[in-house]
Amino acid sequence: MRVVKVLNNSLILALDDQGHEMILMGKGIGFNKAIGYRLRKQEVQKVFVMKDRAIGRNIIKLASEIDSTFFELAKTIIDYAIEQYNMDLMEHIYLSLTDHLSFVVKRMEQGIVIENFYVAEMKKFSPNEYQVGVFGLELVEARLKIKLPIDEAGNIAFHFINAQQNNPYNVNNRIITESLKDMLDIVKYNFSLTYDEDSISYSRFTTHLRLFAQRLLTDRQKFEQGDDFLYEQIINNCPAEYKCVNKLEKYIIEKFSTELTQTEELYLTIHIHRVLEENKHRKDGCNNKTDGKSL
Repeated sequence: MRVVKVLNNSLILALDDQGHEMILMGKGIGFNKAIGYRLRKQEVQKVFVMKDRAIGRNIIKLASEIDSTFFELAKTIIDYAIEQYNMDLMEHIYLSLTDHLSFVVKRMEQGIVIENFYVAEMKKFSPNEYQVGVFGLELVEARLKIKLPIDEAGNIAFHFINAQQNNPYNVNNRIITESLKDMLDIVKYNFSLTYDEDSISYSRFTTHLRLFAQRLLTDRQKFEQGDDFLYEQIINNCPAEYKCVNKLEKYIIEKFSTELTQTEELYLTIHIHRVLEENKHRKDGCNNKTDGKSL
């Protein structure tokens, strides 16, 4: 295998001897590597074969946005789950967990804490996944010197519950998948969108919606008020997105017989805004290319 491009210290785009593209993960694998360098097997800890091109493209995009430390943290936590509890995990967890860890650390640095209301339930019904979450908190504190709240163990556990091939929540997967599609369609038709399914904003949005549907299925929504100033700022700056969230709420009331909390409204609004912004930039880029050709 030879190096095609160094994405960051933990990730490399490479070609095998048959010329197939792949992404290789390993601690420090990208350090001081030149294009064309032939890698030894012992340098590679994880291989993402580009037959799943969507995952490959999203890893490349994520690598350009996120410090390599978070890839290394995610991989260590995933390795722990596999070694300690023999979890059979789908590869998308390398993306979703890396993104989550980066996001939660950024939130903590800004003084924003999001409560998880299902920690007690998780400790009882998903003890292995919860313990993986606890290990994740300990790892973040040891490596980054940042102490995350215990609720974050539950948030990390959600990623492992949803990424397992033999998901213990499989009985609810059909409902979650249907709800995810319905909510994506509501946003899509409200804004006449064509989703870029390879984009980071779309990946983050679908992950959020899937976890959101999981929470709704527990019927444990809390109606706690968050930061009123932040809430007012967001809905005033994103009126179209917030109006769309109101449409989502009508669907949720009908399907799950529960209302949205202020916190859920806030995050749905932010995610929709990010999808719209990335979609707009993509269209502007295409238009600029077209204009350039016509000159």
